[in-house]
Amino acid sequence: MQSFATRICNPGLCNRFPLVWCALAILIWSLEPCEGQTGNSTRKIRVTPSPIAARIGTGVNWVKDVETALERSRETGKPVFWYVPTIRGSFMDRKPVIDRYMMAGPFSWEATRKAINEYFIPVKAVPTREQQQRYDLQRYKFVEPGFLILNSDAQEKMKVDRITTLHPKWFLSLLNAGVDGEIVVGTVAADEQTVKIQDQMEKAFDVFRKGDHEQAIKLWQSIATNHPDHPLGWKAAAEAEGFGPIIRGFEVRTNLPEAALRAGIKSAGSAAPAGTYSQEELIRRSVEYLLGMQRSDGGLVDCDYDFGGTDSLPNVHVAVTALVGMALLANKPGLPDKAQALDSAIERAAEFVIDDANLNKVDRDEILWAYAYRVRFLSRLVGANPELMPALQKCVGDLEHIKTRRGGWYHEYNNPFVTATALNALSEAKEAGAKVDQSKVTEGVASLASDRFGNGAYPYGSARGKKGEQAPGTAQEIAASAGRMPLCELGLWNWQEATDEQLVAAIKISLDMHEHLTSALKYDDHTSNMAYGGFFFWYDMRGRSEAITKIKDEQLRAEFEALQKKMIMSLPEIDGCFVDSHELGRCYGTAMALLCLGMTENSE
Repeated sequence: MQSFATRICNPGLCNRFPLVWCALAILIWSLEPCEGQTGNSTRKIRVTPSPIAARIGTGVNWVKDVETALERSRETGKPVFWYVPTIRGSFMDRKPVIDRYMMAGPFSWEATRKAINEYFIPVKAVPTREQQQRYDLQRYKFVEPGFLILNSDAQEKMKVDRITTLHPKWFLSLLNAGVDGEIVVGTVAADEQTVKIQDQMEKAFDVFRKGDHEQAIKLWQSIATNHPDHPLGWKAAAEAEGFGPIIRGFEVRTNLPEAALRAGIKSAGSAAPAGTYSQEELIRRSVEYLLGMQRSDGGLVDCDYDFGGTDSLPNVHVAVTALVGMALLANKPGLPDKAQALDSAIERAAEFVIDDANLNKVDRDEILWAYAYRVRFLSRLVGANPELMPALQKCVGDLEHIKTRRGGWYHEYNNPFVTATALNALSEAKEAGAKVDQSKVTEGVASLASDRFGNGAYPYGSARGKKGEQAPGTAQEIAASAGRMPLCELGLWNWQEATDEQLVAAIKISLDMHEHLTSALKYDDHTSNMAYGGFFFWYDMRGRSEAITKIKDEQLRAEFEALQKKMIMSLPEIDGCFVDSHELGRCYGTAMALLCLGMTENSE
């Protein structure tokens, strides 16, 4: 007899009510034990700002609502700067956290804050229903955070959303465009205290980017303590308390080309306009960013994906660190001038992911990612570093050990794409020379195959139909699973349980229905009745990229690689890095994009 958890995981419920289904699935499957695993918590413990940090953004002279702002606009002739932290009906996760990036970022920078106060009537407000209709601020079409600039007659002059990279010069360029000219900031010279604090903030930023996060935090704490009534003191407190945009990797200072400074005006949000960067420039900028985000202990901990609870974050950090290590390793040959820095970063990343002290083994929700990605990272290192084989073998055993009694693997709930992730990791480990328990693989393959519909679709959660009794599948199920189909098919293909034709068919469907992934980009939750979400974007893109490399038909492989590369090259941020959601962060997005790009290296 099927369990209740299995019976509720039917395609109709998953596809029509993804948010409701996810909540039910997490609750029910949290009670289902993995082999050798007990205990778990999904509680989310998020930062409550200190009184000093809570003042971030209050240096902007916000008026109470849009109507008041428009009245003052008519009186003064100044346009309205309307910051929209969220919209009605939005399912965006972690809204206060995302808002704090803006409040501790642009709205705490001296030049930006002064420009907004001097040249605009600023308002921070959630739009009314009428305003959402008038300015087309609809769910998924406008992705927070963002802002509008309105003329005094309430006509929209500029709209910018999907902001996931914060750069002072870029933000000022948007304000310049909003007043049809050049904003001159600093007509009144900054006072001596402000100049001093700015210098201290720059020093802390430099220390942070050199990997000494502990010292940077101490510097921010000192600034906040010594300047509790200054906007930069409030920003320093936010950074020291772990929720500022610098420590989370969203605020950058790199030099931007002129084309990037026009982003938001001629492109969506903080995405760079098409053609801003060459592939070589993207790789160099992305690698430099990742090197600067690594802590001295080797870890990259900017990600705060906590759907599985705060107790899962150590495992998320290990997973991201492993992915970054893989990306740095893949791009080392093309950056000989950075060989020493890359060798050091890769070695420290390996030490970090191997060390079980950096894991929470009691967590069940995200530990799969830590185990699977560190297996893949070590599998790529062991050829040149055979002394790592014992560590790789142990990590393989850890991954095998968390297979569920139902046959597959688990992430917040049982589902086929995590089973495929585990199978693909074990396949790479075997190729690297590690011993793999074939019985675990056989059970995993059977679980994945039983979830596969006759048309190649895979459900969001594991349906575990009996072998030979799979439903034929519908067009809706194909559309809902198009993103994950190549990854899942690859999980079978790697163990000789899928044909070349099935793999190619999955890739083609994924490419043809790419718009479902794109619609979710930069959204921190599920965005449609098909359960896509921003956090699936680079995950699915990487699965597709890897599947493409397995195509035997050289002409077809080259064609798919070219399509994939074109998509990747259209996605960098203004500074040449990548992101798919705020919570997974820019280190994750950048590492995944680099890995995807590397798998299209043969395309022209």
